[in-house]
Amino acid sequence: TQRMSQALINTLLARGDALFAVGDVSGARRFYERAADGGSAHAAATVGKTYDPAFLAAIKVRGMQPDPNAAAAWYRTAAALGDPEAPRLLERLGAGPNR
Repeated sequence: TQRMSQALINTLLARGDALFAVGDVSGARRFYERAADGGSAHAAATVGKTYDPAFLAAIKVRGMQPDPNAAAAWYRTAAALGDPEAPRLLERLGAGPNR
């Protein structure tokens, strides 16, 4: 993982958010993953949400398979990067921080 500038992370997040807003979750995920790889805790948590069964059901996404294991892995990454929401998301997923 190589740290990116905050400006680049913000650009990647904005592009991801724009795709997410029009329902392109898989496209948005690619931008969020790049921002997470650059050190963004928020982006890592957001990638986790794109795999989280509860989140996908809540936003009524069709055609995407949830992957609780991938969600947990991304939430753990987010927690390690300092995202304050990640531990709660892991608990809700039933994964816990160290499982």
